Amino acid sequence: MSGANGTPADHLHDRGRGVLHAQAGALDAIIHDLHLLDPDLDNIAIRVPLLMLQAVGVSLDSVLALTRSRDMAIRDGFGITRSAVETAVNAAYIAVGGEAIAEQAVRHMRQKRWRDLSREANIGGWRMSVRRDIGLTPDDLPGLPEALEEYTNKRGREIRDWSTATIEERIDAVTQRSRRAGLCVGAAVFAIYRPSSELLHGTYYGVNYFWQGSRERPARSRAAFDHLWLLEHFVTVLSAMFFGTSGVIDAMAAVFDLAAHASRQDELARELTRLIDDMNGLEEA
Repeated sequence: MSGANGTPADHLHDRGRGVLHAQAGALDAIIHDLHLLDPDLDNIAIRVPLLMLQAVGVSLDSVLALTRSRDMAIRDGFGITRSAVETAVNAAYIAVGGEAIAEQAVRHMRQKRWRDLSREANIGGWRMSVRRDIGLTPDDLPGLPEALEEYTNKRGREIRDWSTATIEERIDAVTQRSRRAGLCVGAAVFAIYRPSSELLHGTYYGVNYFWQGSRERPARSRAAFDHLWLLEHFVTVLSAMFFGTSGVIDAMAAVFDLAAHASRQDELARELTRLIDDMNGLEEA
């Protein structure tokens, strides 16, 4: 933390991390209450999205670790945030879809895990393969033959997408159950998809972005970099991670009648709004 004598950038940085810490606490709280609803993990409609919420929490912790200092470590936070946001969308979609969608997610997991035992590909003129024999066939594992059939197309190739619904359609389904949840996960996707895609694909733009952002010239001074880091990079990761987490919390709260958690999200959203308003007033040195 920057302390009382820090710069305006220091204080805004600390406040942003404080919002993320608070959101991590809110996520832990709903995870705790969901465990109370299904302590024996017998309800697949709770068990599947609950594990996914825990994964979002891991990503939140990673982003907090990567944003302790205003430096290039935030670059890796974009990919982590993208993963967390997509996980939040899927968890929210599974929650509002109930048992049928949760079971579909499990079938996808089963066949994917099996296919990982034997993989091959042609890459750059090289044929690569990896195999592991566990001494079993699909028929030895209940439900696996059906899962493999479901995720194999007419040409005998793997169907890679776990759901036939696009991410936009999944968000629409969430919105039908909770307008706020759908708005939040939609905003998170909008915030992180474009910059994270360029980074993950390794383009020159994706590299240059972290030195220059949307500006005409790269940041060449400490003060200029701090301004770029806060108002472009940090606010993107902060907003996407916050709203992705908020959306899945709202979806779970709506489905499982946990209204107090939705109220907490209202409080945190107001805090984030005040922070971003103050960030917009930061002058570039």
